[in-house]
Parts: sequence; structure tokens; C-alpha cells
Amino acid sequence: MRKLAITGFALLVAACAPMQQTTVSENNSGTSVRKAQRFDSISELAEDATPERDGIRPSYRYDRSIGATSIDGLRYFFYEPGGEREVVGFSVLNDGSGKVNPVGLKRKGARREYAFHFADRARENIYLAVNDDVKLSGRFSHDNMFRELHFFPRRQLPSMEVDHGKGVLEVTLPTGEEVLFDQDSMEVVGGALREGPIDFNRSRHHRRNPEVRYQGQFLAITVAQRGEAPRRAKVWGQRKFAEVHYPAKYKKACKLSPGHIWDQKPKPGDNDPKLTMLHKSDEELFAIVERRCGWDLSALKGDSAQIAEAVR
Repeated sequence: MRKLAITGFALLVAACAPMQQTTVSENNSGTSVRKAQRFDSISELAEDATPERDGIRPSYRYDRSIGATSIDGLRYFFYEPGGEREVVGFSVLNDGSGKVNPVGLKRKGARREYAFHFADRARENIYLAVNDDVKLSGRFSHDNMFRELHFFPRRQLPSMEVDHGKGVLEVTLPTGEEVLFDQDSMEVVGGALREGPIDFNRSRHHRRNPEVRYQGQFLAITVAQRGEAPRRAKVWGQRKFAEVHYPAKYKKACKLSPGHIWDQKPKPGDNDPKLTMLHKSDEELFAIVERRCGWDLSALKGDSAQIAEAVR
């Protein structure tokens, strides 16, 4: 048992440690020399990049490991297709702050986490997952409140740059808009998102989901749920709704069933729904929103891209 524990710890440390990438160059004599290069997660997170593919390749849909960075509360997600580490997301953790998470300053465990995902560096499933864990009962389904935000059009992969002079983390959304996090408190302090404090109501039935709202110039679809996948159209026998926000043009959000956006059919050999995007392009999604909400999204349709069928 002790040997297994040591082995498991070693694997965890290896995943979180900076990776050594190997490159081949030639010296003055023409001889090839192999050099190990340190994987600089902060520099990789700051890279502006468009999606490398439209659809997620099936073998990489759930391929993700977690690595630490030099900044407390900032982690990155990665995979290693072809043996080289590549970033597929990152997260910002607030485990205690004056306005949003004062309880976390008094006891360990209470937290709000912003996780920006882009599996396989593809356009298909770029989104932000916000998790409030109140740590009141010790039961996952009672304590964890979830909200997802999906931004359109999906022009680029989310990125993050550190501005030490201003003391902020500058996150760029798929729309190209910025969100600013205070580097010390990890609270949102500017940009296209605004947040309210974590709700620590002891009644899980009356507790609010993460109060994180979009206030940018483009389109955002949000879904929220306690203890379950927010994209479900029905949870515990109750119908759920997605909210569509286009604050630059419409003051009120539009509600529609998540079933119009994500596949609710069960996975093969499983009872859980697939919850993958039904629409192969931003234009197809915009058409659904226009039809269901009666909105005019013509200003958003200029440069959205097609999601092709993924190949292995």
C-alpha cells in the first residue's frame, strides 16, 4: 500500500511539474544536439490563437490533465498529442476574498473557480465553467453550484496574460473581449463579466447558482444547476432553461430549452445524455436563437466559422 501511495504521489508531481520539451539543433561541427526546453505555462497561456480545428476528435474529447503555474490560484489544463504538451484550458481559483468569498478567509474549502475549457484546441466546445463550492454539508450534490457561459462568435481560443504592473490577470474570451481578475483576490474587477458574492445560504434549495453575468457586445448562453450537468434539459424531473444574453441590443434575456442547443440523447451504453453541441456552426446556432427569441443577430454573423465533422 505504501509503495502504491508513493507511486501515485510521484505521478501527481510529474503532472504538475514544468515539462521538459526536447528540440534538435546543430552545433558548429554539424552534429545534431538534443536540448530540453522548459514548458513555460504562463507564456503558453498568453498566446493568442485561433482554434486549430472545428470539431473535437473523439479520442481527445475528454483528454485533459492539470498542471500548476507559478501564480497561486492559477492552473492550466493540457494534453500531449504526439508527445508534446499543449494547453487546452486554464482555471482561476478564489479560495477567499473580501467581497466575493469572505467565508473562505475564515475557513478552508469555500471557493469559486473559473475554468476556461477548449478541448482538443477545437472550436466546438469552448466555454467557461464557474463552480461555487460552499463546503457546508460535505455532499457534492448539495454544496456545488454550477454555471456555464458559452460565448459567440467563437473567434479564438481563450487566453490569459499576467500584468504584474497593474496586478491583474487579463483573460481574453472567444469573442476577443477582455475580463480582468485581480491577481491577489482573484475577483473579477473589469471587462465583459461581472460577478456577485457566493451565496452561502444553508438551504440548498434556496441557494443561488454562481452570480456571474455577461455584459459584453456579443452573445452569451448560460445554463446553471446545483450538483448536476447544467446543460441538461431536465433535472430531477424538472424542466430547465438556458438564458441567451445579447446585452448590446436586448435588455432582457431570452429563455429556451437546453435541448435546442445540446444533444440530450444518451451516450452509447449509458443513461447520461451526450450534451454535445447540436449545431455545426455559429450561424446555425444564431438561426435557432433568432427563431426562438425573435431577435435580430445579423450584426454577429460576419465571421463565425463552420464546425466540421471531427475525424480521429
